Parts: sequence; C-alpha cells; structure tokens
Amino acid sequence: MQRLARGASFALRARPSRAQTRRFVTSAAATAPRKPSTSGRGRPDGGRRAQSSSADVVQRQRRNFDGEQSANLEDARRSALTRVVVARGKANMFLDGNPIVYAGAIERVEGEARTGDWVQVTDHALSPICYGFYNETSSYSVRALSQAWERGCEDGDGVVAQRIREAYELRRDLGLVGNERTTCYRLLNSEGDKISGLNADVYGEIVVASSTAAWVEQRRDVILRAFADVLGANTKVVWRRDEKMYEVEGTPWEGENLIDYYDAATGAKVGEAVPSDVKVLEDGVQYAIDIAGGHKTGFYVDQRDNRKVMREIARGKRVLDVCCYTGGFALNAALGGASDVVAVDSSESALDMAKKNAELNGLQDKVNFVRADAFDFMQAEIDAGRAGSYDVVVLDPPKFAPTKPALKKAIPKYVGLNKRAMTLLRPGGILITCSCSGAVTQERLLPKIVENASRASGVSATMLSIRGAGCDQPIDPAYAFGEYLSVVTARIA
Repeated sequence: MQRLARGASFALRARPSRAQTRRFVTSAAATAPRKPSTSGRGRPDGGRRAQSSSADVVQRQRRNFDGEQSANLEDARRSALTRVVVARGKANMFLDGNPIVYAGAIERVEGEARTGDWVQVTDHALSPICYGFYNETSSYSVRALSQAWERGCEDGDGVVAQRIREAYELRRDLGLVGNERTTCYRLLNSEGDKISGLNADVYGEIVVASSTAAWVEQRRDVILRAFADVLGANTKVVWRRDEKMYEVEGTPWEGENLIDYYDAATGAKVGEAVPSDVKVLEDGVQYAIDIAGGHKTGFYVDQRDNRKVMREIARGKRVLDVCCYTGGFALNAALGGASDVVAVDSSESALDMAKKNAELNGLQDKVNFVRADAFDFMQAEIDAGRAGSYDVVVLDPPKFAPTKPALKKAIPKYVGLNKRAMTLLRPGGILITCSCSGAVTQERLLPKIVENASRASGVSATMLSIRGAGCDQPIDPAYAFGEYLSVVTARIA
C-alpha cells in the first residue's frame, strides 16, 4: 500500500478533550480548595459537560508554587507584553499546561498583537497563565511555550533556545546522543517538548526540521542557532515546510521552495542539493535515508523500539511485513534469524530504498520484496491456499483516519486488513499491527479493532503488548493529542 505521511497534523486540528477541562482557576485561586467540575469542555465552541472519564476518578490536585515560582508570577503581573485574555471558565486547561489557546477561548486582546508576536496569556482577571506566540489568523491563536511561573518568560527567543537545549539534554540522558549504534532519533517532538509547531529528527550531522506553524518560520534563525549550539557548528539543517498547515495557520507559504538547506551556525543556505541518500544506523542496522523525497522527515524513527522487538522474536519464523516502506521490520526479522521474510509495499520508490537497505546489511538474499497493494496481496495469498502459512505478520499501514470524522470509513479498512493477516497466521502466530492515526490512538481503538477482527475471523486474540513511539517522542500529559502511534502485538489462535 502506498505509504502516506504520518504525524502531527491531526493533533493540531483536534479539539481539547473532556479530560483536559476543569473548573475555572485563576493564579490567585490556584491554592484554594477545589469543587467538582461544572464547566464545559473548554473547546472552541464551549461544548457540553464532560461525561465520566479517568479524570473524574483521579481528582485534580491544586497547583502549588514554591517561592521562586511565586516571585516569577508576581514579575509576570508587571509584564509590558500584550495580554491575550481568556474568557471566564476557560483558563483552567491552560493553567494545567495545554499549549494550544484556541480562538474560541479568548475574550479579548489588550494591546497590539500581530502573527509571530510573543504574548502573555491571562485569565479574565488578568492573572498570568502562560506565554506563547500569537497568530491573528489561525484558530490556534496562541501556541504556549512557557508557563507564567517559569523563569525568563519575557524573552520568547530565549525560551525557544532553552526548549531546544532541554530536548537535547533529554536525548543525551536517554543515551541517544553520541550512540555509535544509533545515529538517528527524534530531537524535538512539538508539544511533547513544549515547542508547539516544530518537529526535528537527527540523521548523523543533519537535522531535518518540520515546520508547521507561522512562528517557527519567523524564528528560523533563532532555531538554527540553537541547533548549532547543542549539536555543533558543523550541523546542517533541512528545513521542511508543511504547506497545508501553513494554510491552516492563515499564512500560506509563498516562497520558491517548501524544502531548504541551511548551515545551522551561520543561518546561510547551503550551496548544494538536499541529500537524497544519507546513511544512518539504528540499533546497528544500516539505513539509507532519502531526506529530499522521503515521507515525513525521511524515515520513521518512531518505530525504533518496535523494530527491535521484531528482531528478538523472529528466529526460525516465516515473516510477512505488509506496508514495509523502506524495509525496517523486514530487515530486523532477517537479522533476527527468520527462516523466510516477505516484504510488501505498493510504492516502487519505497521498495527501491528497501532493497538498497537490504544490500547495506548483506540481506539481499534474505528478503523477498513484492510490489503490491496490501489488501490484494494478502487476499491473493489466501486464495492461493496459503492461509496459516506465516508465523509473524506485521501491518504498518498509512493513516486511514486523518481526523475523527474519517473513523467511520477507516475502521472497516483496519478490520479488513487485520482479518486477512489473522487468516494468514498459523495457530499461535504473532500479529504486530500498527496505526499511525491520532484519531485511532487517542481513542484507544486499535485493541478493539484487533478484537473485532479476530471475532470476524473465527480466531482468538491474546494481547501481548500495546506500545507506541519511543521515549524520544515524549507526550505532554496536558496535551494528549500529540499521541498518534499505536502498536498492538497479539497471539492469534
């Protein structure tokens, strides 16, 4: 199946969840006793009262401030920045850390503000809540990068540099920086790293930055310098612009290129083409990355931990990798000692790169690559009498449901794909099935899809694990819409 780009756009289009909205709280009242929530959901349209959820079971605790934080709040009250004032009953979700201040939550703007300006967000009584970049034409009116009780909030450029340094230090502490066996990882994960609108992946000495917000484009030089400061002066940056999100932001891109290539230290454009064949390592496996023409930033670093699981369970097994893209699961199966590996994708360019990756690892004779539609290939295998002939099947399809309204049509596709995979598995075989749709993941639908597919196939499924992306793609608990990848491993009998 043709691989489609995966990732962040759904998260930004989604509305706040019921779990994120609580009774209105001002900074001054943050230490007062709480009453049960009676407000709406804090959505742009106001919403209705939330139904029972985990947040109703785990009672929301009041926020306490230490001496330094209290002093920072007092300083914030004296700020000369433009104030974006949210309506009564809307402040609590932003006090809790939700980084997207929707236009429907705003009561008024005190002062002049243009797209890209650094502003202060307050409650209706002008108590400071957070700071962020303003957008006068988007429904995402403010992308908050800092809470009002943090130090140094007045300097937006300083906050950007600090967020990038903090993200780098996290990856260093996770053992990804300077790792000889893994030279590619996610450096910035948008809201998860408190820098909404910017993702960045590291491929050796190249960073691929994905810009989805107006402020990111306007602060490009600040971001490039911050990359050079943490990664070194030799760092080069491929700057990729999300054209659709720029339109959503109300600032359509009018430049010549959607992709540019910069020297991070100087901010100058590099006088050469964007690389189309960059070599990286992931857990010792070599990959060629097409940064210029590949999907997303060129490679799906989010599946690193799940590919490693494949290598651990593959020995002696017959493996089918469906929607294989550039061959990550298939290569790990072969390296793990699989007896036979078949990898299927409908994209000729993806398969060409997958074959190159097989050669890089000396596996060209270990993997059989097939160009075919995922549904058609599996059905043809079933029709040819090869039901029950595989020990492991991996499904990593494109985003069938880019939005929640698309779920109605997408769910039958997911169920149909999983039914075919289960039919091809021997009794006791292992299914590794994925969804890169935020609409599916945030509603925890993939386990239910597996359950229903097993029922329709006349088999039983035992859940072995439910995973997501790796630890270099953190999720802010105040903004669960950043969560998009589900990976269910199940035993089919």
